[in-house]
Amino acid sequence: MGRGSEERRSEVHLGAEAVRTRVARAAIHHALGEPRRLAIVEALQLSDHTPTELQELTGLGSNLLAFHLGVLEEAGLVERTPSQGDGRRRYVRLRPEVLATLWPQPALRAEQVLFVCTHNAARSQLAAALWHRATGRRAASAGTSPAREVHPLAVATARAHGLVLDGEPRGYDEVEDAPDLVVSVCDRAHEAGAPFPAPTLHWSVPDPIGGGPVEFQRAYDRLAARVELLAASAQAA
Repeated sequence: MGRGSEERRSEVHLGAEAVRTRVARAAIHHALGEPRRLAIVEALQLSDHTPTELQELTGLGSNLLAFHLGVLEEAGLVERTPSQGDGRRRYVRLRPEVLATLWPQPALRAEQVLFVCTHNAARSQLAAALWHRATGRRAASAGTSPAREVHPLAVATARAHGLVLDGEPRGYDEVEDAPDLVVSVCDRAHEAGAPFPAPTLHWSVPDPIGGGPVEFQRAYDRLAARVELLAASAQAA
């Protein structure tokens, strides 16, 4: 086969890929072109929610909400995952990489942020380190049932990305400074509630403990995307 044939085949492949990309973009625009779906997306900007919570926030009935969530999910804008706490619950998560530049920045002040999970051994430690690097502001982490040490794979994952996790796991009673924002990165911690009066956001990030380096990298990637969005949205107090 000559070089000209190879070039023509490459052009056909690139053209087909452009069409697929355009169709996907059109589906996103269509999904966002309905006011009630836009209200759902806005409700998910900074926090994951259960369908019941979304009904309260948007005023939509369960059947209508299910229909609009289906459209958003088909367009790739949201995904639904089972809770690792109460398995009967499902959390709806916005995919920030799809909408990173398409919504107005919410007004949120965050100087002292507290990230919480169950054992304070991986997710909350990584999130706090990411927040400090992204903003230069103070960050702390804690857990409902702190482990004896930060998980070695969390330490290794952080180190691979130029971060240092030097804090020991601690419980809520050891938090010295009152946070002005609490971010739960664990379904169990979110469902248990945190004893702080500050506003709370929730990120439904699967627990990597029990898995290997791949699971810890996935948790890191998800946290990094959420921290980047929060850092762009939150102003210093």
